[in-house]
Amino acid sequence: MALASAAAVLAAACGPAATPATPPHSDGAAGTLASDEPIKIGFVWGVTGAIAEIVRPASEATHAYFDDLNAHGGINGRPVQMVEIDSKYQVPLAQEGYKQVTTEDNVPLVVLASTGDTEALAPQINADQVAAVTFSCDEKWAKPQLNPYVFTICTTYQDQMSTALRFVKERGDGANPSVAFAYPDIPFGQAPIPAGREYARSLGLPLVDEQKVGAADLDAQSQALSLKSSNPDYVVIQNVAGGASATVRSGKQVGLRSQFLGLNYAFDEATIQAIGPQAADGYIGVGPNAFPGPDVAVVQEMHQRAPRLKEINMRSIVGWTLASVIADALRHADGSTGPAIKQALEGTDLDVKGAIPGSRWTYTAESHVPTRKSVFYQVKSGRIERISDPIDPPAR
Repeated sequence: MALASAAAVLAAACGPAATPATPPHSDGAAGTLASDEPIKIGFVWGVTGAIAEIVRPASEATHAYFDDLNAHGGINGRPVQMVEIDSKYQVPLAQEGYKQVTTEDNVPLVVLASTGDTEALAPQINADQVAAVTFSCDEKWAKPQLNPYVFTICTTYQDQMSTALRFVKERGDGANPSVAFAYPDIPFGQAPIPAGREYARSLGLPLVDEQKVGAADLDAQSQALSLKSSNPDYVVIQNVAGGASATVRSGKQVGLRSQFLGLNYAFDEATIQAIGPQAADGYIGVGPNAFPGPDVAVVQEMHQRAPRLKEINMRSIVGWTLASVIADALRHADGSTGPAIKQALEGTDLDVKGAIPGSRWTYTAESHVPTRKSVFYQVKSGRIERISDPIDPPAR
């Protein structure tokens, strides 16, 4: 399948709830308070700005999911209302948006999409006892002992980084390939770097360079020239579409021969399109998300339940699947409060049929990350192809 139609790589679907350990989820269980008032959920995320290529398709799919849910009775007769504020990838706007949705709309659950936003708001979220789900995959959000009300949606950056470095080591055929890191000098970019430095050292992989490329940068010629001078075998990229595409494109323009390997927000359809077909060929990605294709069950579900959804890509699958997780928690929560929804989320155990590696989206009271597995992909002649089975991260 051509890249423009999003290559088939991994089966995914938003499956029905299974029975978790705590609290018990059973189909048809009583959930939110009896009322016809809408259940308001806050979405404070960057629909515009540097992460728009991540958030916009997720937002469209989330809207589509809840539109269909509401058309079929909502949650125990109550419609779900998205209260959406565009934070434009700016922390002050996210702080203002959070205040608005929690004070004016009294939402019990908020969705965020930035490491910086989540770091700035986490103390308030925990104090307010508002459940929060973040697109930031820093491992601090996976640990309820640190942030009891925050949940992440994907394999942590640190686990992605260590899995990527083990992949590099294994492809060295007994040698120790050299590596470099390229990332924006912001909390999101910095998150996996200390773990990456330490794990590279433990594997015996020479870390020969680190280059800072902004999330919204369109050109990285100077950084590419520095990388060409240090000549790493692999450049591991932690970035989003703008900065990641600039890194790869500029590297190819200056003749850098390194193998580029992007973590999950540096590898998607938008990034590959921005790089360009020739420069993107061979680019490797690692992460927990499925790409659409004819064998991906969630795509068929999205077509059936949301025929007006204009485009289905990897990021829209994330949005649709997250909406199903939220709906499941609302359906089974013992009330419409933050603590009740937090407890319901901690009982999540959904078969999402490949939407994430391992097929089960699971939260517990001890772990607020849905999976620790990753999958590797590669661009080959304009197609995104899966090149590995789901992989557990190495011990660090």
